[in-house]
Amino acid sequence: MAKITLKNLSKQYKGGHVQALRDLSLECADGKFFCLLGPAGAGKTTTIKLIAGNEAVDHGSIFLDDKDVTNLEPKDRDIAVAYETYALYPQITVRENLRFPLDAPLRKNEYTNEAKNARVVEIANMLGIGELLERLPRQLSGGQRQRVALGRALVRKPKAYLLDEPIAHLDAKLRHRMRGELKRIQMDLGITTLYTTPDQLEALSLADYMAVINNGSIEQLGTPDEIYNQPANVFVARFVGDPPMNMFESQLDGDDLVIAGLLRYKIPANLKNLLASRSNGSGVTVGIRPKDLELATTIMDAPVFEASVEHVQVLGETSVVSMVMDSIELRMKLATQQAPGKGENVGLTFDIKKCHFFDIQTERRIDTA
Repeated sequence: MAKITLKNLSKQYKGGHVQALRDLSLECADGKFFCLLGPAGAGKTTTIKLIAGNEAVDHGSIFLDDKDVTNLEPKDRDIAVAYETYALYPQITVRENLRFPLDAPLRKNEYTNEAKNARVVEIANMLGIGELLERLPRQLSGGQRQRVALGRALVRKPKAYLLDEPIAHLDAKLRHRMRGELKRIQMDLGITTLYTTPDQLEALSLADYMAVINNGSIEQLGTPDEIYNQPANVFVARFVGDPPMNMFESQLDGDDLVIAGLLRYKIPANLKNLLASRSNGSGVTVGIRPKDLELATTIMDAPVFEASVEHVQVLGETSVVSMVMDSIELRMKLATQQAPGKGENVGLTFDIKKCHFFDIQTERRIDTA
């Protein structure tokens, strides 16, 4: 087991025309499950390739514990990798693909033949591919190939696992089960794991600690709770959360906060003074999560938005309601039995204490705690 430390990693492609990573620094603690979350093209796979040694670093350093491995060959790093692209050996069976890491020259004498076979069967059964051991990769579906690729990484016990979107091609039910299995395996073995995903729900459910990456740079580092409840900027606020956070450009006017030019909300003096001092008179962006919007009732004294329901997406016990308020789109999430119907006009309210505030110019969070 090992701590993974990245210091100021940079990587360019196409002669410098594509900047994949920009001075990226992070630390994945020994024995922890660390998720690297970001959209396609953010730099997640590049980070994995650099740590694994499959590509050279342009600038910066990579450490396993206190050992600089930046220029070591991949075989000398003792890291197991699973890529989204499978990378299976097409001419050998699933059993042989899974066993391959155990037969590598550096490790072939670590286990007996019986122990290797038992480990292969154990991992195959855990991944639900036990009946596929004698098949070739070309005889498998995409989801089955991905499970083989994941199994080939899990079959041995290295210093660290690097898992690059390892369950992206599985169906929803199996993906949910595999998340639980991966977390259980990591906790049981205590092996440091760096896991990449574009799925924020996946990252929030798996990670001990996580980083949100965008355009090759870290937007925020923290625990899942910190990143969800205290997003560092507008990008993180919109990217982490399903549906995305509603955002409204707003201005201070005396003791009132005028939200989206439509709603005047009298706010406490301490909040007014804080927002005034941090926004430099340019206003603030107010963020409200869909779950924090409420349907207004006739007995409420709180300010009310008026909106028209455009679409209702039923998700079992909960529904996501898409609405338009004076050409501004917004969403709310509530119990399906309470959801309004398409075409209805509704009143919406919220608790100002549940709002998030961001500087309009820098898009950085304004901490009001």
